[in-house]
Amino acid sequence: MKREDIIRDIHGLESELAALEDQYGLLSSDFYHCYRAGELEQTRDFIRWAGYYEAKLERETRYRQLVYEHLRELRRQSGLGVLELTPAGA
Repeated sequence: MKREDIIRDIHGLESELAALEDQYGLLSSDFYHCYRAGELEQTRDFIRWAGYYEAKLERETRYRQLVYEHLRELRRQSGLGVLELTPAGA
């Protein structure tokens, strides 16, 4: 999966999470803490919410791995100069 695809996935997951956060008045990180602690019921919404949140965390981890590799390569190419970022797909 490319960085650009991961970024799109993260944005889509954030949209789903925001709708659930608005609906239940709780940020996903706080919801997830309570959910994992067994303090919440196993409703369809909560199972879905936990799934979206876990997927977002996984995508963010993979993104960081890929971006660190990319930045390391840009630094190697630039020597002591500035990093040259180009538009994705260019």
